[in-house]
Amino acid sequence: MLIYLIGLPGSGKSTIGKTLAQKLKYTFFDMDDAICAQEKKTIEEIFADKGENYFRELEHSILHDTFELKNAIISTGGGVPCYFDNITEMKKHGLTIFINPSADELANRLVGQGGQNRPMLKGKTHKQVLDFIETKYRERAPYYEQAKLIFSTNKLNAEELLKHLKKEKLIS
Repeated sequence: MLIYLIGLPGSGKSTIGKTLAQKLKYTFFDMDDAICAQEKKTIEEIFADKGENYFRELEHSILHDTFELKNAIISTGGGVPCYFDNITEMKKHGLTIFINPSADELANRLVGQGGQNRPMLKGKTHKQVLDFIETKYRERAPYYEQAKLIFSTNKLNAEELLKHLKKEKLIS
């Protein structure tokens, strides 16, 4: 089974995904890490050197690579569901889960954990990060909300997610 974690930057896709993969004995696959390894550059460098369109095409290609995986938790980049036919393809190949903490929580996490190193947040104040998150949410919500499961909480962790998946008989 493939489980795709989607959501805004800082939502916990990678953190929750790594722990969930360990608990399920699944592979953890971080799309951003795969892109950086393939390109031998940071995301920031890719954006600066080749632009967002090139980056989105890389994401699309890497997403299609994940369809060959077995029993994997995939942490997608925040924009992955919003381009091409990505959300439709993720839903076709696996279980999609939208991790949706509040905008305030995301801003606190991103400013607190060096999120300003992310290309789209670099050099922004807390207020600017919050405004960015709110704008991105409005743009991306129509895609994110197509996920099979939506968790709108600031406190989601891998244990709670695993308990829910078992209760709903989505995994054994």
